[in-house]
Order: sequence, then C-alpha cells, then structure tokens
Amino acid sequence: MNQALAERIQRAKVLLETARHATMATVNVDGTPHNTPFFFIHGEKLEYIYWGSHPDALHSQNIVRTGNVFIVVYDMMEKGGLYIKGTKAHKLSGSELEKALEIHNVLRAKEGSKPIDLSYYTGDSPQRMYATKPTNFWVNIGKKSKEGMMLQDLRVEVNLADLI
Repeated sequence: MNQALAERIQRAKVLLETARHATMATVNVDGTPHNTPFFFIHGEKLEYIYWGSHPDALHSQNIVRTGNVFIVVYDMMEKGGLYIKGTKAHKLSGSELEKALEIHNVLRAKEGSKPIDLSYYTGDSPQRMYATKPTNFWVNIGKKSKEGMMLQDLRVEVNLADLI
C-alpha cells in the first residue's frame, strides 16, 4: 500500500470516529439525484449505517422504493473523505430498531445527551429509524500537476477490514 492511500485510509478511520453528519444521495422516481445531510450513526464494525427521518421525506420515499443509498463522510475543513455504497436500505422495526437505538444512545451518551426512548421511532411519532448495509467503500486520492494544481480526484476502493 502506498503512502497516499495509507494516509487516506487513516483519515477515513478518523472520520468514522468523529464525523457526526454525512450526506446521503438517493434517486428520485424521475431519475434525478437527491442529496440529504443526516446525523451519521454506525456500529463499531460498520455493519450498518443508521439515521432517523420522517417517512414522508423524499429521501425516505426513495429509500423505500430502491433500497439504495450513496453516502459521503467528510469534514469540509480537512482533506479526504469516505465514500460508501449502501444497499438494502429500509425502515427498522422490532429487534433491528432496538439494536439501532442502542447504538444511537451510546453515541448520544458520549456526547452528553439524554437517551432516546423507543417511542420516538414508533407509534404516532413522526420519526422512524432507517438502516443501510454498506457494501463498498472508497477513499479519494488527488492527482496533482507539478505546480500542485488538481488534475484528477481518484477514488480507490478499500476493504471494510482496513477501516475498522
């Protein structure tokens, strides 16, 4: 593994620990793109990525319809990011919801926030929790001219094992 790739993977690991928001791209019925910022929640092994949303939100409707998302985790003040393809995105219920809420509440506790009760995502509440299974991960490496100007932004696929 070359130095630039190793640095980008390390940056992606830091982002997974520190990023609280990411962007999620979905596809509308007419084929146009839709991009949404969201509160970025994941377990330690990155088996699933979670978020809360209203079922009527356009991205929620797109997710239910297609099951696909594309996520970018980044810090606008620092270089590097992590691109994630997710499949089987869906609204959670039962034990899946309970597990996701447990992960969400661990994150909230680390930030000094009170835990969220299961009722926040069930019953008459306007919010639901969703998840996607990450299938592919990429980091970006810039190809620059001898003057230091960006020529090309390359995505390099990395393994989940490299990130956790």
